[in-house]
Amino acid sequence: MVFQMLGSLEPKKKFYIFSVVLFVVLGYALAIYLSANILYDNRYDAQQHHAARMSPTLIESGKTKPEPLPEKGDFIPVKIGTYIDNIENFSIRDSSWSANFFLWFSWTGPKNLDPGGKFIVVDGTITKKDLLEEYHGDQDVHYQKYKVSAKFIKYFDTMRVPIEGHMLNIYIEDGSRDGTKLRYVMDPSSNVSSRTRVPGYKIVGNSAVVKNHTYKSAYGDPRLPADAKTTFTQYIFGLEIQRSNFGVFIKIFTSLYAALILALSNFFVKPSDVGPRFSLPTAAFFGAVANSYVANSILPPSGSFGLVDFIAAFGMGTIFLTIALSLLSNYWFVKKNDTALALVLDRIMFYVLSVGCVAANIIIPLSAHG
Repeated sequence: MVFQMLGSLEPKKKFYIFSVVLFVVLGYALAIYLSANILYDNRYDAQQHHAARMSPTLIESGKTKPEPLPEKGDFIPVKIGTYIDNIENFSIRDSSWSANFFLWFSWTGPKNLDPGGKFIVVDGTITKKDLLEEYHGDQDVHYQKYKVSAKFIKYFDTMRVPIEGHMLNIYIEDGSRDGTKLRYVMDPSSNVSSRTRVPGYKIVGNSAVVKNHTYKSAYGDPRLPADAKTTFTQYIFGLEIQRSNFGVFIKIFTSLYAALILALSNFFVKPSDVGPRFSLPTAAFFGAVANSYVANSILPPSGSFGLVDFIAAFGMGTIFLTIALSLLSNYWFVKKNDTALALVLDRIMFYVLSVGCVAANIIIPLSAHG
């Protein structure tokens, strides 16, 4: 029926409707492209960061290049490994996570080396440390196993929340002996328990690596020059997690989608019925604003924009368009007394805005999720 009415319009009026449709379609297309491109680049950059972090040779972008250590020297190699037993807490909003894990050391050399007594957790705090087992055998072979509880600081990348992935890292260093005295060697048996769970996420992989870590400070030591740098060997265990499904995304934006349906339904209200014609999108707009507050409540305070903001902006932008187009339809219906043009404009814009919303809510999340 809509296309029949469109066919009966004068060419000038058809061109007018085509111009309005083209303007709206191009606006949607440009906004979708820019949003999807930003999220895709963010996902790619995150993958590159994670790969570099867990590579023994690559340097993560934005990190200081470590000073090399001599291949030979009077240092003691210490084999180190971890086994994550469980993750106690995980909070994107609080920029932290905590875990219980087993940590072990084995070395050949002096008994009093005691690597378990002097290790530290970088970017974190040890809340509990228990020595579970200690062994000192023949030929100066030694072993220590600890059960450690620690809380880690993690500044999560929130651009792709709530369909994002993260890498949770445990950084272990010796607290007093640099790489010229003690060097970690990664134990390939490091792993994670099958019982380990992160609510809303699935564990997709884990790996471990030992890398040099240089501090650009002499820590006020009078024995060292003021510009001295100290290089330690750092053990890094990485646990990769990914959102298990789109459930959280749908739950967050359900009320926004309800508001959009309410706003789009006003195209079926007679243009001259000003009251209901403008009250529907107005109520929907306030609903979309409230949904935006709810969606951002799961994120830490930040000045950056991400998936949550893009979807909310598309929702509010669509509702704004329903109001603007309602004004345009009312103008042709009431002021110009052109009922046919007003009705055709309403019906066509309902389909255009609906398709634009659906496209945005499919393409943008898929660009963020992969």
